[in-house]
Amino acid sequence: MENYQLLKTLKIMAVLALIFGVIGAVMYLAYGFTLVWQGMAAGITIGFLLVLLIILLGLSIYIWIKMLLVKRELKRCQEELAEIYRKKTVKVDEES
Repeated sequence: MENYQLLKTLKIMAVLALIFGVIGAVMYLAYGFTLVWQGMAAGITIGFLLVLLIILLGLSIYIWIKMLLVKRELKRCQEELAEIYRKKTVKVDEES
């Protein structure tokens, strides 16, 4: 009888050890999967942010160059208007 009880207890312990082992393996796989998933998500996020940064950097350089060209054109137009104003004032002075 004692051998039978010992064998029954041993089987129960083996089943419990197997269940704990399976649960541990599943948890280990889930943990590994979450690490891989987190790494992929971080890589995708960093890639997206880098593309956004490159686009915004290009846009800011384009706007800066455009602003410089507009300033040059504005200065040229101001000089032309000043020349026209001088010519008109000279004509008015000559007529008077």
